[in-house]
Amino acid sequence: MLRNIPSATLKELVRLSERKELLMAQIQEIDRQMLRVQKRFGIPPREEDRPASVTVSRARPRRKK
Repeated sequence: MLRNIPSATLKELVRLSERKELLMAQIQEIDRQMLRVQKRFGIPPREEDRPASVTVSRARPRRKK
């Protein structure tokens, strides 16, 4: 599978994953704010305006062979 990946590359992937999670949390907060404004002014929500689902990235434990 994936072997011989330099530790610097793994660190970069972790850093990018953490950044992605922070950005997704910010997007969710913006979505919530937009929905609050829409409700305040009586703007009906569209189907795609539903809140974004919460996702969590975790490393999966390795399966023993």
